[in-house]
Amino acid sequence: MKEYLFLYKEFNNRYYNLIDFETTSLRFLSDFFSDDYRPYDQQMFIRVVSCYNINFIYNDFKNNMFYIGFSEWELSDGEMHCPDDEEFPDYVNESNSCKIGIDNFIELAKKIMDMKKNPTPFAIMYRDDNDWIDFKGFDTQAEMESFIKNYQPEVVH
Repeated sequence: MKEYLFLYKEFNNRYYNLIDFETTSLRFLSDFFSDDYRPYDQQMFIRVVSCYNINFIYNDFKNNMFYIGFSEWELSDGEMHCPDDEEFPDYVNESNSCKIGIDNFIELAKKIMDMKKNPTPFAIMYRDDNDWIDFKGFDTQAEMESFIKNYQPEVVH
């Protein structure tokens, strides 16, 4: 497992970081699903850049990848330049966004939406050794920690 993020479900049925993991790019993806994801919004699949409240999605059509990150210019009172669509390939990196394949994003979004229907209070978002991002629910924090400790790679995607 390359990276992971412990999450817990709040009263508003959204998953939030249980522990501050500033070093994982998954935090950008988690924030997007907690704050700005709209299942009905299909524009993200055809636009080069989609900006939301505090998040952006850069669609790398050539490589069939999304880069989902924090729109720091939204909080800068106009002092920070928002990259133009053409500038985004040079702007996105591991320190400001999470790279995810579009097929992986679609599957992950379905899992997260299904998990919200369950009373499962804890979850892990993790990137496996093949760069596939997955989401798994747990009833207790101890079960999550045990999963990480005993993790064995599963099927190749």
